Amino acid sequence: MKRIGLKHGISAIAIAATIFAINGCTPEQEAFAAGAAVGGVAGAAMASYDYPHYYDRPYYYYNGHYYYGGYYRNGCYYYRNRCYRGGHYYHNGYRYSNGRRYRAVPGRYGYYRSAHEYRHYTARPTHYGTYRHY
Repeated sequence: MKRIGLKHGISAIAIAATIFAINGCTPEQEAFAAGAAVGGVAGAAMASYDYPHYYDRPYYYYNGHYYYGGYYRNGCYYYRNRCYRGGHYYHNGYRYSNGRRYRAVPGRYGYYRSAHEYRHYTARPTHYGTYRHY
């Protein structure tokens, strides 16, 4: 197993902090990304995307973003011992939100089972009645 030295880990955190200061991220985004920077040093990073990047693993959907890593328990999504609320956690075809479990419905609340299904539900109509896939 390859280890990252403390000097490199601190450098990664410093770079991430500089990027947040320049980009003006929300506190939630900063917390998620800071956890990912520290997790990268420890060997387990959390990733965030604007669209579903993986369809075969659990994820957390919050404010239009998809987060991979962490776990859901008692109505709270945990990553690196921090609790995040207000989003939707998906695992094995179920959506967990506010401490309750629901059957996940494709196209609703950020749930898609495949890239094809994502393109189908996010297609936008053009002026001529046809659909353009993004």
